[in-house]
Formats: sequence, structure tokens, C-alpha cells
Amino acid sequence: MSPARWTDSLEDVLGRWAVPYLTRGLVALNAGAWLLNLASPGFTSILKLDPSLVAQGEYWRLITFLFVPSNSAHPIFLLLFLWFLWSIGDALEEAWGSFHLNLFFLIGIVAVVLVSFLQPSIPINPFYLHNSLFLAFATTMPDQKVFFFPLPIPLSVRWVAAVTSGLLFLPAFFQPILLPNIFAGLAGYIAFFFPPFLESIWERFRNRGS
Repeated sequence: MSPARWTDSLEDVLGRWAVPYLTRGLVALNAGAWLLNLASPGFTSILKLDPSLVAQGEYWRLITFLFVPSNSAHPIFLLLFLWFLWSIGDALEEAWGSFHLNLFFLIGIVAVVLVSFLQPSIPINPFYLHNSLFLAFATTMPDQKVFFFPLPIPLSVRWVAAVTSGLLFLPAFFQPILLPNIFAGLAGYIAFFFPPFLESIWERFRNRGS
């Protein structure tokens, strides 16, 4: 499935401002933040999205929260995550172009920031935004094979995405207050793929009626 057609119209106007290799920069900054936090524990606290501190003038937090890896992440798992993020980001950029990938992230970032100000007591987790990139990859290239650690066999990415999507909403089953945060992280995916999905449903309905 391709992104919604409205994104192409927007590219005609703003495409020249696209930043190439966006996910590579994201990977590098995540790795850098993890190393700095290793050398100076607590460093990432100045990067996290805290609405009260943003209101006091620490505007960099509106972006730097994307660079905060899990403090509990084992180096091996962090390396696998960053490698996977790099791989799927490059694949989507090749399929979509730089502008569409930039727009996808921008929609998610804006949604996450808005929700953070509406629910300032709920910690922001960039995991949902990163996971939306994987869902976009699975939707765009559903037959692609991936190795899902620790299974040593190739799996169709569509099935891996189906399982991870279910797990994504599992915490909200116990804490419904997390739902706005989750949907905010998926905002780019919803904006890109929900309109084509509705169009396909409508086309099937029309074809059955004709």
C-alpha cells in the first residue's frame, strides 16, 4: 500500500526542504545519547520531553526526546534496535523519497508533543513513534522477510508487524490513560495509510453493489 495521495500534493510545495537520511541521523543521535549517558549517568534527563520545562524555555526538548534510548537497554539489544531502525528507514526512504519520510516523522512528533502538554503527568516514550516506522515498513513491503530475534528463521514482515501491533496496545489494556500517547506515536502511520484503507473499503463496497 502506498501513502495517501495528499502527501504527494504537499511534496510539490515543500519537497525541496526535505532532509535526506533522516533515520541515519536519528540512529547516530540515539547512539551518542546512550554513550554520553553511560559516561555521565543522568545525562539523558536534559533531553526528555517535559512540558513544564519546555514552558520555562527549554525548547530543545521538543526534539531531543527522540534521541533518548531506554536506560535499561542492553548494548546488544540497543545495537539491534538501531541497526533495524537504520535498515527500515533507508528502505522506506528509497520507496517513498526523503520528503515523505520527513513528513511521516513530523506528524508523529507534533502529535506526541501535543499529547504531552495535554497529559503532562504521563511520561513520553518515543518507542511508539519508532514502532510506527516499522508498521509503515510492513504496510509498504508486506512480503519482505526479516529475522525476528531470537528466532533464526526468516519471517514475513506482515506477520511480525501484526504481533508487535498487538503487543503495542497491551499496556493500554491495564492503563487506558496510555492510549493517547500510543495513538500520538502512530499519528504518522494513521495519516499516511488510513485514507487509502478507507478508499479500498469503499471501492470494494461499490464493486459489490454494481
